[in-house]
Amino acid sequence: MSSVHWILNVHQTNLSMSTWSMTNTQLVERLLEALKPVQQAAYDSTLALTVGRRSCTEGTRINIMSDLNNWASNSSGPSIFWMNGMAGTGKTTIACTFSEVLEKSKRLAASFFCTRTTAECRDVTRIIPTITYQLARYCIPFQSSLCEVLGEEPDLGSKNIKKQFERLLRDPLLQSADAMPDNLVIIIDALDECEDHTGVELVLDLLFQYARAFPLKIYVTSRPEPEIYNRMALHSHAREVIHLHEIERSLVQADIELYLRAELTVVSASASDIEDLAQRSGALFIYAATLVRYIKSDVRFADPHDRLKSVLDMAHETTTHHSQIDTLYTAILSSVLSHGELQANEKRDIWAVLRTALFAQEPISIDIIATLSGIDDPRRVWWAIQPLRSVLHQSEQTGVVSTLHASFPDFMFSSKRSGEYFCDTVEHSHALAKLCFLAMQEQLRFNICELETSFIPDTAVNGIEGRMKEKIPPLLAYACRYWGSHLALASKSEALLTMLKEFLCHRLLFWMEVMNLRHEKGTYLAMLVMVKQWLTQPGPKSPELVILVEDARNFVTSFASSPVAQSTPHIYISLLPLCPRSTSVYQNYWKRTRGLLELKGSLIERREAAALATWNLGSCVYSIAYSLDGSRVAAGCQDHTVRILNAHDGTPLLDPLQGHTDWVNSVAFSPDGKLVASGSDDHTVQVWNAYTGAPVLGPLQAHRDRVMSVLFSPNGMQIVSGSKDSTISIWDAYTGALLHGPFAKHDSDVNSVTFSPDGALIASASDDNTIRLWNTHNGTPATSPLEGHTDSVTSVAFTPDGNRFVSGAFSPDGTRVISGSDDETIRVWNVRDGLLTLPVPFEDHINRVQSVSLPDNNTRIVSRSRDSIWAWDITPEGIVPSILDQEPDKKPPRMQSSETCSLTFTTDHCIEVRRKTDDSLLAGPLCGHTDKIISSAFSADSRYLVTGSLDRTICVWDLNKAELVGVPFRGHGSDVISVALFPDASRVVSCCYDDETIRIWNTHCAMIPTPAPPNSSAEQPLRHSPDPILEGWTIREDGWVMNRSSAMLFWIPSDLASIDAWPSPHAEFIITKNGILHIVQKELYFGDRWSRCYVSD
Repeated sequence: MSSVHWILNVHQTNLSMSTWSMTNTQLVERLLEALKPVQQAAYDSTLALTVGRRSCTEGTRINIMSDLNNWASNSSGPSIFWMNGMAGTGKTTIACTFSEVLEKSKRLAASFFCTRTTAECRDVTRIIPTITYQLARYCIPFQSSLCEVLGEEPDLGSKNIKKQFERLLRDPLLQSADAMPDNLVIIIDALDECEDHTGVELVLDLLFQYARAFPLKIYVTSRPEPEIYNRMALHSHAREVIHLHEIERSLVQADIELYLRAELTVVSASASDIEDLAQRSGALFIYAATLVRYIKSDVRFADPHDRLKSVLDMAHETTTHHSQIDTLYTAILSSVLSHGELQANEKRDIWAVLRTALFAQEPISIDIIATLSGIDDPRRVWWAIQPLRSVLHQSEQTGVVSTLHASFPDFMFSSKRSGEYFCDTVEHSHALAKLCFLAMQEQLRFNICELETSFIPDTAVNGIEGRMKEKIPPLLAYACRYWGSHLALASKSEALLTMLKEFLCHRLLFWMEVMNLRHEKGTYLAMLVMVKQWLTQPGPKSPELVILVEDARNFVTSFASSPVAQSTPHIYISLLPLCPRSTSVYQNYWKRTRGLLELKGSLIERREAAALATWNLGSCVYSIAYSLDGSRVAAGCQDHTVRILNAHDGTPLLDPLQGHTDWVNSVAFSPDGKLVASGSDDHTVQVWNAYTGAPVLGPLQAHRDRVMSVLFSPNGMQIVSGSKDSTISIWDAYTGALLHGPFAKHDSDVNSVTFSPDGALIASASDDNTIRLWNTHNGTPATSPLEGHTDSVTSVAFTPDGNRFVSGAFSPDGTRVISGSDDETIRVWNVRDGLLTLPVPFEDHINRVQSVSLPDNNTRIVSRSRDSIWAWDITPEGIVPSILDQEPDKKPPRMQSSETCSLTFTTDHCIEVRRKTDDSLLAGPLCGHTDKIISSAFSADSRYLVTGSLDRTICVWDLNKAELVGVPFRGHGSDVISVALFPDASRVVSCCYDDETIRIWNTHCAMIPTPAPPNSSAEQPLRHSPDPILEGWTIREDGWVMNRSSAMLFWIPSDLASIDAWPSPHAEFIITKNGILHIVQKELYFGDRWSRCYVSD
C-alpha cells in the first residue's frame, strides 16, 4: 500500500470509529489511564530535555537512516530491527532521529526510551503498558479492541509481563490488524538500561514469538549485553541488525567530522583540528559530544580556544577499548578540579555535587542535591554544576540534574579506569543513607497527606495527587524510595545501625503511608529484604535490629499483600490492632495509639502463628517451592496446573502452566531460578521456563504411578523424582534424558526425595518407614536403609552441612514457611519463634453446646452441652473458662419465664407479654423478628425481655415502654437456640448450635459507639440506639467490614473473617471452638475522627 493510501486509510478508519470513541471518551480515558503508562518514556517527553536527548546533526548517519527507512517500508522483510553498539556509539541519537522521521510520516506507533536516570524508565514491566497506551492514542481500531479487553480486566497494567504482552498488545493487535495501516513502527531504545535482565529476556522472547503476525514492526536498540545478544542470536532469521561499533571507521568518522564542524564554529577550529578530534573520537559519538560540551562550556573561567588547545595537546592512547573516552573524562575532571582559580571550598562543592549526581537513583533537583551533598545552599550547588556540564546535564525545563551518559558512571565507578577520580560506592552510599534517614526523621509524620476519613479507599480521596505533591516534598519522596538502596551499598557502622533502629521504632508506619499513597508496594517490600541482607554483612552485630527488620518486613507483607492496602489509614485502624503482641511493631507503636479496636483473648494470642498473608488460588494446593532468591513461589495444584507467584504479595507472575493431566504433587525451582520442575499424578515429570511459562522438557515418562516428589540437584544439572510405584529416577535437566533408574529398593511409595548439599547423595523417604541414601552418579545404594520410624516417612531434607536429616520446607532465608492447602489457599508464616499452638480443651463442648444461663451475678456464664457444663468467668483480663460437671442435669428450658409475666407468640412472630395474675396485656404485640422465636429470658426485675429467633437475631425489649431497645443483634450464623440476660441487664448471652459459638452482647453501647449527645441521661441502662454507621454491617469476601453506605469500617484477615470468629457491632465476647475473642468496649476513632487515633512522640 502506498504511503498516501495508507495515510488515507488510517484517517478513514479512525473517522468511522470516531462516534464510538466520542461517546465513550470518559470510559476510554479511565481505562487507558489505568494502564499507568510512563509518560516520560516517549522519545520527545520532557525527560528528553532533562537527559539532553537530541537528533543527529544534519548530513550525518545518512546510510544508517536509509537502511532504517528501507526496512520500515519493506512489508515482507523482518519484523524486528536490532541496532546495537557499545556505550557512546550514538544509538539513542539515531533512535531519536528515526522517531522524528517516522512521526512526520505518521508511522510512529509508539516509543519507549529506557534510561537509568529514572526508576520508571528502567522498569521493564512498564514497557508493554506504555506502548499499548501510546498505540491506543494513535489508532482508534486498536483502541477499540484494547478497551474491550480492559473492560473485562482493567488491572492488566499491573500484571506480569507475559500477560501484559498477550492481553494488552497481542490480542488487540491481531483483532484490529485488518483495520490498521501498514508500515507502523514501535521503537524501544536502550533496552539494556532496564534493571531486570530476566524481564528483558522475556520481552524479547515474546516479541520474536509474535512479531511476524503483528501489523507493525519493532525497532530495538541496546548495548550487546549477554542477555540481549544471546536472544538476538537465537533468532537471527527473524531480524535485521546493525552493530554500530562495527561500521567502517572511516564512515563513522566522516559523520563525526560533520558533527564537530557544525558544533565548533564558535572557536573557528581548523580542518586539521576537526580531523584530529574526529580521529580521537574513533567510533564513539559520545566522545565527540563530550568534547563539544567541554570546549563550549560557558564556565566563567573557561576559554573555549584554550580548551580546544588542551584537548589537542592530549596524547593519543589506544591501549583498551575504553581508553579514548577514559582519557577525555580524565582530562575534563583534571581541568575542572585543578583549575588555579578555584578555592578549596569550591573544589569540595564540585566533588560533593558530582558524587551526589552519580549515586542518585533518579534525576534530582538542585535543592535535593544541596541536602544530599551536605552543601545546604542551592546557589552553591548551581555554581558547582557549571564546570561539570561536560559530564552532567541540567534540564532547562525541570531543573533536575543527571549524568549526561551512562559511560560516565561506568568510568567513575571503576578505580582502574578513573584513578584518582574514583568514586567509592561503599563510602558515598554510607553518606547518602545517613542523609536519607535524616530527611525522613525531619519530615515524616502521622497522616502526612491529611486524609479526612478512613471510610474510603485512597483512590477516592479528592485531589490526592495534588495533595501528595504538596505534602510529600521531593526530598522526602526520594529518601522514602531510596534509603534502602543506599543502605544496601554501604558498609555497616554504629551510626547507620542507630539510625535504622530509630527509623524502625518511630517512623516505620509513617514511611508506609508515603509508600502506599505513592503506589510503591513492590519497592518497599523489596527494600526491607535488601536491608535484612545488609545486616548479615561483616561489621557490628545487632541481633535486636535483625528482629526489628524481620518484624517490620512481616508487618509490611501483611499490609501490602492484602486488600487493607486499599486505604492508607487502615495501617493504624485495621492492621496494627491485629499485629501479634510479641512483635516489635506492636510493642513500639500500639502505646502511641488511642481509640483503636482493642482485641484480646486466645483467638488473638493464636495470631502469633497466623499466616502473614493468604493467597487464594481457586484450587487445592499440593506442593510449594521458593526460588533461591526468595522472590517467587511455585505451587502445584489439584487443577493440574503449576502457578508462579510473587513471593512478596502473592500476585500471579504468569498464567497457570498447563500440561499435566492430573494433580500436581510436587514442584521445584532450579538453583538459578530459570526452570521449574513438576511431578504429577499423571505419572510424568515436566520442566517449565519459570519466567515465560513455556514447556522446556517433557512429559518425562519412566514411572508407572504418581510422581510424588521432584527436585533439582545443587548444580542444576540433574532432576530426581520419586514415585508411588516405589522407584526413583534421575534425569538430565538439560536434555530430559533418563540418566539412572527407575531403581527400586523401597517396599512402598516414595514420598520425598532430596539431594545432599554437594549433590553427591540422594535421600528418599518412603511409606515403608525407611529413609534410603543413593549415589547420584550411578543410582546405587550408598548405605543400608535408615530405619527407626514406626510409620510412613513423608518428608526428608539434608541440613546445610549435609550431616543430618530434617523435615520441613522453609524460605531461602529460613524465616518463613509457606504452606498449601485443600482450602485453595497459600499461606505464608513467620517462624522466628516457632509456630504457636494453643490447646483448646473446650472444643468438643462448644461443638455441642445447647444452652446458656446466668447465676445471680454479673461475672459468670454457664453453658451446657450434652456431656459437660462449663463456667466462663468474666475478669478484667478476659474470660477464664473452667469445667463444672461432666454429667449435666436435665436440659434447661429455652423459654424462661419470670415470676410475674408469661409470653405468648403470634403467627407473625410478634410477642405478647401478659401478667400472670389476671392474664392482662403488659406489653405488646412486640414486633421485630422475622421468623419463629425459639428462646427467651427476662431480666431480674422483669423490666427487660431478650428473645432469640430462627431469623438468627436477638432482640432486647423494654417492657415499660413496650418497644425494641436499639436494633436486633446480628452475628450468629444460624438459629439462636438459647439466650440469657445478665442480672443488671448490662449484657446478653446467646448461643447457636450450628455456628458453634457463644456470644456476649453489650446492651449499653455498640462495639463502635459514637459520641453520646451532650445532655443524654446516664440513668438509662440500655441506650444502644440505631447507629447509621453500623447499619447494614457486612463482611465482604475480601475481609472488608462495610456498612450500608459502603463505608470501609475496618478490615479483618481470613483467619478471623469467618462467621464464627468475628463479632457484629454489639458483641463484646465470642467463645468459639478455636478460642475466645474479647472486643474491649470503648469509643473508636475512625471515619472522620481517625486522625485522633495516633499520638506522636
